[in-house]
Amino acid sequence: MIFTDDELKSFHALTEELNEELENDVTEQDKEKLASYIKLMEEKGAMERNVFGLSELLCAMQTSLIAVRNIGLKRDSVLATVLYAGYENGALDIKQIETDFGKSVAQIIQGLARIQNLYKKNPIIESENFRNLLLSFAEDMRVILIMIADRVNLMRQIRDTDNKEAQRQVAEEANYLYAPLAHKLGLYQLKSELEDLSLKYLEHDAYYHIKEKLNETKKARDAYIKGS
Repeated sequence: MIFTDDELKSFHALTEELNEELENDVTEQDKEKLASYIKLMEEKGAMERNVFGLSELLCAMQTSLIAVRNIGLKRDSVLATVLYAGYENGALDIKQIETDFGKSVAQIIQGLARIQNLYKKNPIIESENFRNLLLSFAEDMRVILIMIADRVNLMRQIRDTDNKEAQRQVAEEANYLYAPLAHKLGLYQLKSELEDLSLKYLEHDAYYHIKEKLNETKKARDAYIKGS
């Protein structure tokens, strides 16, 4: 089974939202072909779950919505994001993807794959040098933007996970790699969210202490304004 009942509802809702966002950018032919590719991924067993037990396909749809709404990415980036896992898992052929969806989609997918290989070759990534290497290695900036959207989505989804060690690793990478990248690219809202969730996961007590102090400050300010 690809989805639970709740995941299936989310998938349909995300599909509708993406269709609305990309109304003038994605054709009916695109939708039909994408549906056939998703079915092919299912048939070939490429619908995997990540270390947190989350559906890769559902995460790709969630990431796509962030990429569209918060970053402004369009058709090619969304199609590449959804199809990437199928390519990475060996279920989809990149030449056929290029034929059906265009060269740009294929290039983004290959860029995402190159970045994953770079990750594997560089286990120590908490440095400015690695961030610069990542930016130069991506070639297409949309690859980096998709990666930032993906990390924001993952950070949102793992709030209640039992896998605290994996959560910590994801949060550390978000803090020293993705938040600075988001800042460098002017994505200040996403940068702040990454930092906020990183603090919550890595320094739980400090996070809630700061949150409590901010709430107290807001109440005092509101009371002062009301009494003025």
